[in-house]
Amino acid sequence: MVALLRPLFELCLLRRGPQDLPYSPPAVALFAFALMALQVAMGAATEAPPGQLAARVGVTAFMLFGVTQALLNLRGLRNRAAQTLLALAGSGLLFTLAMLPAALALRPYLDVEQPPASAMLPGLAALVLFVWKLRVEASIWRQALEIRRGQALALAIALVLLELMLLVWLAPPVPAAAA
Repeated sequence: MVALLRPLFELCLLRRGPQDLPYSPPAVALFAFALMALQVAMGAATEAPPGQLAARVGVTAFMLFGVTQALLNLRGLRNRAAQTLLALAGSGLLFTLAMLPAALALRPYLDVEQPPASAMLPGLAALVLFVWKLRVEASIWRQALEIRRGQALALAIALVLLELMLLVWLAPPVPAAAA
């Protein structure tokens, strides 16, 4: 599975597409499991309630497997499922790992009304990585579904919004305790 890291990095650099990845259901399972395990570990490290951890994993599994399969089926391209899933799970894992330092650096300032200037750099890094992740996902969708760039970008944005709405619906944010 280590051999897949290079093609996944190249996918994240927009040098490859999902069609360049191998057909490997075991790799899909491994990267999807690793992505969800990392999400649970990050949630546990930040003392997220168990309900939020369960919602995070459930939404990730639904978005990754359910939505991807549905979109490919709608286009009559279900034969691309394994490579598309591997591209989404693998790139998702790499971006989550890349965002981890910024997320941990910003964690103490989430409930602060006026964060210090030192929070700007990790905030900017997180924003750049998020926008780049959107661009990579749009590229994956464009190639997997054979749609235009604008449609793929709109789809990627819509899927991020759907994911956010599901998370808020399933596990509403806990308000901060009054000081």
